[in-house]
Amino acid sequence: MSRINLPQIYNPHNQTPQELIANFVVRLGIFKELFDDIKASKMKYPEQQYIIQGLRGQGKTTLLLRLAYEIENDNKLSKWLIPIVFSEEQHRVRKLYKLWELTAECLQEYEGFTEIVLEMQKINDDDDYEINCFQLLENRLKKSKKKIILFIDNINDMFDKFTKKDHHRLREVLIESCELRIIGASASCMEFHYKYDEPFYEFFRILKLKGLSLEETKKLLLKLGENYKRDRVRKIVEEQSGRIESLRRITDGVIRTIVLLFGIFVDEEEGNAFVDLEDILDKVTLLYKDRMDHLSAQQQEIVDFIALSWDAVSTKEIAIKSKEDSKSVSSQLKVLIKHNIIEQQKTNTKNNLYRLSERFFNIWYLMRHGGKKEENKVKWLVEFLQEWCDEDTLATRANIHIKALKKGNIHEKQAYYMTEALALCSIDRTLQHEMKKQTRLHLSNKHSDLLKNLQPSDIELKQSAIKSMNKKDINQFIGKVEKIRNKDVDDWKALGKAYINQQNYHEAAKSFEKAAEKGDAVAMFSLAVLYHIELKDFKKAEKHYLMAVEKEHAGAMFNLAILYEIEFKNFEKAEKYYLLAVEKEIPEAMHYLANLYRFE
Repeated sequence: MSRINLPQIYNPHNQTPQELIANFVVRLGIFKELFDDIKASKMKYPEQQYIIQGLRGQGKTTLLLRLAYEIENDNKLSKWLIPIVFSEEQHRVRKLYKLWELTAECLQEYEGFTEIVLEMQKINDDDDYEINCFQLLENRLKKSKKKIILFIDNINDMFDKFTKKDHHRLREVLIESCELRIIGASASCMEFHYKYDEPFYEFFRILKLKGLSLEETKKLLLKLGENYKRDRVRKIVEEQSGRIESLRRITDGVIRTIVLLFGIFVDEEEGNAFVDLEDILDKVTLLYKDRMDHLSAQQQEIVDFIALSWDAVSTKEIAIKSKEDSKSVSSQLKVLIKHNIIEQQKTNTKNNLYRLSERFFNIWYLMRHGGKKEENKVKWLVEFLQEWCDEDTLATRANIHIKALKKGNIHEKQAYYMTEALALCSIDRTLQHEMKKQTRLHLSNKHSDLLKNLQPSDIELKQSAIKSMNKKDINQFIGKVEKIRNKDVDDWKALGKAYINQQNYHEAAKSFEKAAEKGDAVAMFSLAVLYHIELKDFKKAEKHYLMAVEKEHAGAMFNLAILYEIEFKNFEKAEKYYLLAVEKEIPEAMHYLANLYRFE
């Protein structure tokens, strides 16, 4: 398999035109709409200006480049139309005249414009410098019988730097000149377009990029599978649409995040995908840090809780965590939604849920601020693995990972994070233990600092917990069992008993509930007894006794009869379950049934 270069995929400017065109399999509709407009427009008069709006990673940069390459490849268009693509970060374009200077620099590569930069430098630096710069640009274009399209990425950043005077002047240029037009891209909502008192109020036509549809996601995955020689991807796409939809939902259909997760999953042998991920995370750190720094202290706290939760959370959950009243939290959420940092998810109730709008921002936050609990850092990867893989595929992926660890070629970050993520998924404990063992050995051989963060396997935790129980150290026992990632029925029941020993009945109930969910009759019975005797919640006690009765649990039949007789005064039902208990040869049941007949 060829080396998966995620930073190259992340930055389309690093791809050759041929690579980008070959890989351009989604956003075909909006590409056709824009190119048809470009092709039909002869630019004899000022044309419609466009801004493509969408979250980071939605393919805006790729779309701009694809349009530029198509113009260059079109024999008729390329004779008179020059596409000029500005890179994402144009820090020096803080004034309108800087835009004309940069345009001139790009134009000088074309025939007929070789001296344009030198001519612009000769212009006197006075109050009319910008006007004179544009006049020179426009005259040279007319003389060469050429037109230009400026493809400006992150155009909102450029407009934010411009003065109000620059805005008015650029609007004047775009209304009057037919020598150029602008197709920009923006990751955020642009106030200059939506504010009534701004020069560019509703001036641009806004084309919004949404997450990929299911069919578009399939097309993208098929292309990725083709590039990375993964034949099984086609089989998944053709036969298991549910898994594709899960991936689309996790990523919100954001192209970059789909590519990222796919790359990490298929990088089985060389194990460098996490190194590439770190490179991408480093590139966006300043952007995301700036995003957080511009929030108020309360907003930062809300975003922190939502990001670390990964899954969508309610206003109530945020209020409890932040110790703020719900009205105050709701007010801040509205502001965060307006600025496209948080999005609202509708539910069947009036209580909606909230999560970060940009899932890659959430991945960045978990990886950079996940804290000491390493499972926080890989929540996103765990969800992907659990949605994308069935149990057999997870086991296969773990075995492949172990083989890569034994070969020793895998990068330490890939070794560590993939092990931690797979360990949180539903894989066999023995397999998990072997994976941990091999990872520990691999990190030790690499002298990696990550070794000290590697969590023990569930088998190791269970063995340690048993030692604590033998020493009658209940607190330590509970602590170690709680850390077991994939608890089985016995773990949950043991934890329930330990909590009862501490008279922590609510935590005991939670533990028995987990075991009961797995269909264990003893856990159902224990939970019912807890509700019956300690918590005095007779309705819940009845419910769980009945569940255990369905499993033919004799003790549940007897206790349920007592519950009906003493608490509910339902003697008919009490008789029914005493008789069932008698059939199960419970001696006390005969005595209690006799007393029921005698006194009732």
